[in-house]
Amino acid sequence: MRSFATKLFWALLLVLALVAGACGNDDGGTTEPAPVATATATHAPTEAPTPEATPEAEPTPEPTPEATSAPTPVPTPEATPEPEPTQEPTPEATPAPEPETHPSGLDVAAINAAAADWMENARIPGMVLAIAQGGDEPWTFAWGVSDLTTEEPITPGDYVRIGSVTKPVTTVAVLSMVDEGLVDLDTPVTAYLGDDWYGKYENGPHITLRHLMGHTTGFVEYAFDPGFFVLGSARLGVPIAPEEIIRFTTNYGPVAEFETEYNYSTAGHVIAGMIIEAVTGNPADVEIRSRVLAPLGLENTYLPPNELPPVPVIDSYNAGLLYSAFTSLTNVPDEARHNFMGTDYLSTDEYPQEFLQTAGWTGGGIETLIGDVPTMFRGLFTGGLISDESLAEMTSAGVNPGYGLGIGIDDIGGLLGYSHGGGTPAFRTRALYIPELDLTLAATANVLPPNPDMNEFIDALLPIVMESWGLAG
Repeated sequence: MRSFATKLFWALLLVLALVAGACGNDDGGTTEPAPVATATATHAPTEAPTPEATPEAEPTPEPTPEATSAPTPVPTPEATPEPEPTQEPTPEATPAPEPETHPSGLDVAAINAAAADWMENARIPGMVLAIAQGGDEPWTFAWGVSDLTTEEPITPGDYVRIGSVTKPVTTVAVLSMVDEGLVDLDTPVTAYLGDDWYGKYENGPHITLRHLMGHTTGFVEYAFDPGFFVLGSARLGVPIAPEEIIRFTTNYGPVAEFETEYNYSTAGHVIAGMIIEAVTGNPADVEIRSRVLAPLGLENTYLPPNELPPVPVIDSYNAGLLYSAFTSLTNVPDEARHNFMGTDYLSTDEYPQEFLQTAGWTGGGIETLIGDVPTMFRGLFTGGLISDESLAEMTSAGVNPGYGLGIGIDDIGGLLGYSHGGGTPAFRTRALYIPELDLTLAATANVLPPNPDMNEFIDALLPIVMESWGLAG
């Protein structure tokens, strides 16, 4: 039987491999061709019914945009030879012809080419994209498949996890409470959660919401930690409570200088969620919906585990050393193994979802349609959800000049941009808003980690969009 040392070995390799944690951050401050879906882009995202409350090798021809406007803890397996991943068949691609002038005004051929190039380089089975200017409904696109076994085309009507793009949403909910005088950014958390919330953590008595959301608590990023990964691999069918996450984090002790050093940690926004609940007396998802999602008209966005989409998120795939760690630490169903474009992947859909769906919570748990993301992300800055003073607090650089409170601050060719990345097994997301252009882009791929990362795709896409809509120069 594999020893704990073997488990720890693979988990340590995971730490070196990941560029984003289970809840994801890429803000500095969380072979075989890809099958394609064929259709035309439209505005409106697919409407989903309101869910019931519950107690997360050759290049192909250019793809075409898609239309729309468990169980008990898993025992450590006996050491047996691992079966070879199934080599995925090469699907036939039949791109639909593009109209000479797309109704969006976007250069769809160039967008397709940028998507095909990045997906081939990063070996991505499927990806969705949404682009919007101003308050217009986003134009949505999709390429590839949502499931390597069935080769079902991915669509913008498929639910995905956006990981740490949840953090700025939680931040705005907290800042709306600041505006109401319910909480204060610089009051110690003990005022809201009591003196025992931090256990023996040496800086616990002094930690504030500003420290939590600006990543200056000194907390470890639990999603990078091998101990947390071993913990999760043994209980994938069991949800993890926020209190368990905080106990794990505070027992770890500081890994960075308190207050003067930036160290990204999802635990800060999980604690912010606990404060929301303690102060309002309501579940965090209820407050986030009433303070952020409902005012922005977002009916297809959910924060598990208390609320879930009407259908589960699509299948997604772990790669690299994340694949190796999962195959070492868990009892892997044979049908979970895939080989795509010469890369071994492990399907998360073959595993229980309870742990994966709760490990991020208010720090990285949102499940949504890609068409909701630009409306949500832009609305954090333009939707009148918080006062000008609170918005200034959120978007002012802290210890890290590229990060404020729950938001990345970018210089994009001389233009100010607000952004956040998100990574959760096994999705990768990037959202970007450029105020001067009133332009928002968001994309999600069903692989973690992609290499090159999602930033490269957004960087390639931005000049195409700006040129198409006359925003360049």
